[in-house]
Amino acid sequence: MASNTPRPTKAERRAAARAKAQALREEQERRERRLKITRRALLGGGVVAAVGATAALVVASRRNAVSGDPRIPKGVGDDGSLTYGAAMTPGSVNEGAPVLDVYFDYACHFCANFDTLHADEISRLVKDEKVTLALHPCKILGQNWTDIVMNAMGVVLDRQPEMALTFHNAALALFSEIFASRDASRQTVDELADTAKKAGVSQDVVKAFEKAVKDNSYGKWTEAGTNAFKDKKLSATPTVFLDGTQLDLQAVATATALTEAVAKLPAAAQTPTGDAAQTPAGGDAGAPTPSPESAG
Repeated sequence: MASNTPRPTKAERRAAARAKAQALREEQERRERRLKITRRALLGGGVVAAVGATAALVVASRRNAVSGDPRIPKGVGDDGSLTYGAAMTPGSVNEGAPVLDVYFDYACHFCANFDTLHADEISRLVKDEKVTLALHPCKILGQNWTDIVMNAMGVVLDRQPEMALTFHNAALALFSEIFASRDASRQTVDELADTAKKAGVSQDVVKAFEKAVKDNSYGKWTEAGTNAFKDKKLSATPTVFLDGTQLDLQAVATATALTEAVAKLPAAAQTPTGDAAQTPAGGDAGAPTPSPESAG
């Protein structure tokens, strides 16, 4: 039975062929771009996640390397890092997005200032799939507060992971407040537990903080992050990279500066890509930025 569908004209066939060829070229370019970024990431040694599907594989392989070890929280890479994509769950990534790497110590007040200034902005960038956030906690200042927060964070990651990033921001905001008050007596599990509850962490999870801190249950995680920091030969916190380029944090000391920095990335990076960088932190927008804190 003859079809009623008219046969495409020669011009239409040529147009369809051109469109198909263009689609194939674009797919090839995307593939080559992903491979290029992956190679750059691996050669740089500091990449937290590569691009696209490769990024997911890299993150998954790092998780698998430490899976089953109760001293390493779920979703954490063998270098102690955590990634966040639009799903806002530990270990997620935004395929193809630039990576914003943040190396920090929970006892670093410059790190706390940086987070307080940029937390909302970073959250928007992640949710809008503009960047993948990669957090790199470490202990370079030798403070007990770092151990307290890392162990509490480990509990949250294992038992209520959807609250981990919120708790991370709340813990840094608390330290910023404590540092400003010059009242070191507030650096306690009870103070952190109270902050966690106010941030939305469940009572059952918060109750587990004390034992985890007492037993240093997640000490191996702290050690992994600290070793990764040292292996990269970094010397100060916070250290921040965007798409593999170290940021001058004095130049991004406003509440919208990271968004502006992402917008200035080359088109190939924004389609989207990723990596890591370093510098001091910023206080409130417009305030002078002090030097970063160095490892002792």
